[in-house]
Amino acid sequence: MNLRVSRCPSVLAFVAWLSCVSTLPLRAQDPFGSKPKSHDHNKSLAANRYASALQAHKGQPDILVLPGLVADRAQRRVEVWVERSAVARNEPCEFLLVSERSDHTYETLLIAFAKPSDVQRALEFLGAKPGEPFDPASLRSWPKGESFTIRLSRDGQPPRPVESLLLDRRTGRALPEGRFMFTGSRRMAVREGAAPTYAADAVQPMSIMSLFNTADSVLQVPHRAPKDIVYQNTVIHPEAILEDEGLLTLTIEPASPPGQKRAQELELEVSATGDAAGAPPSDAELMETLRVQLKEPGAILLERSSLPALLDRLRLLDRQKHDFFLTIRFDDSLRLGYARVMAGVLALIDSDRGVRIEPPPAGQLHYRAFTPDRNLLDRNARIFHPLELVVSEQEGSVSGKLVFVAPAPQREGSRSELEFTEAPAPQPAELRRHVEAESRRMQEREQGARPPVLMVFAPSTMAYGKLTGFLAPLLPTHRTIHLFLDEPSASLPAKRPMP
Repeated sequence: MNLRVSRCPSVLAFVAWLSCVSTLPLRAQDPFGSKPKSHDHNKSLAANRYASALQAHKGQPDILVLPGLVADRAQRRVEVWVERSAVARNEPCEFLLVSERSDHTYETLLIAFAKPSDVQRALEFLGAKPGEPFDPASLRSWPKGESFTIRLSRDGQPPRPVESLLLDRRTGRALPEGRFMFTGSRRMAVREGAAPTYAADAVQPMSIMSLFNTADSVLQVPHRAPKDIVYQNTVIHPEAILEDEGLLTLTIEPASPPGQKRAQELELEVSATGDAAGAPPSDAELMETLRVQLKEPGAILLERSSLPALLDRLRLLDRQKHDFFLTIRFDDSLRLGYARVMAGVLALIDSDRGVRIEPPPAGQLHYRAFTPDRNLLDRNARIFHPLELVVSEQEGSVSGKLVFVAPAPQREGSRSELEFTEAPAPQPAELRRHVEAESRRMQEREQGARPPVLMVFAPSTMAYGKLTGFLAPLLPTHRTIHLFLDEPSASLPAKRPMP
């Protein structure tokens, strides 16, 4: 086989760095005492193994050697050198693997001697591309990426699934053997004016493999896993025997055969038949007139059909081999009342056993906008005050009225009250102008920024495209929208116009 040397940092520099770090006081390195007693010895073993691997694989084009790992493109495998943390059995565990520089080694199973970005580089060396991490701010409620299996071994012993070392308190059993999605960590500027950097390298928790959904991990579980639920229910298995057992090898391999991808893209277009302006009296009748078209890249899976036909087609998808990610597009002529009914159907299929619904395309609303949080209607009970917008239509022309709600300046001994400001917005451009003006006033008063959340009140007979066209100036910044149809906004007490 034709061989070459991978470009890597100097071995001497790496060993010198390890030596320097190991001379720091133990408390500064490991304030929680969650690294094993053999940590310094394991660090030295990792440095020696790195030096040996560089020499052994010199000139091999299918082998990538980086500090703490070796990637083999021909074998489709990445081996990361790790150690078992000192977290005791039955203690909570939120991470499978973190960087040695992490401050969260007190809640991880394993500690890596490789950087998170180098693990990503190794996976890319195999030919994998990072997907998209879980990110509620961009309306991504599912992690997205290709899947990998993870196994752990020590010299002379067969590998074992890492899930066997973790226990689910709810079932009293080890976690089922599964897979992890290669999402990659986001990039972010760690300080103002700095260039974006790989977040998992630069900011805590410096996660490589997370058991909960996060924006800052190289790999994470493929299902919805809120951090608090994982913390409450996932612990180190009481029968785990890998405590302080020296240097271990974590093997990462693609879950799909060569040439196949597990993540599959789908697109659903939603429209309606008949006279869209004549809204039927019931949701059932609305549902009967909805029409959908299901597509995948380069092919139509379902021609313009009814909802029952769509559900039948979705049942045929092979979820054993693929994870399906669905993008929704509502037709501009679709009335909002129809879209609301469709949103109820989408909420039922948005799951890892159905299809994972993607963030909306530019200029569209997330389907969850049509199932708003009704608790927001009680202004006195809110923990924050979103921007409110009342939208109306006359003779085919859309206009709006903004309502800014904020706590009124409170005098000593007085009761807490709210302050209301109205601003007419006959044109879309007025929306952005009023919002920016209000933001400047809040800064001048040294008040906190208003959350980028928008409450919209609109008639159900309005066309979807007319609403999104009117909201266009705010959609890039106010992605979380609560849409209330055919409901008046809460009545306003004494109010004052926008200056």
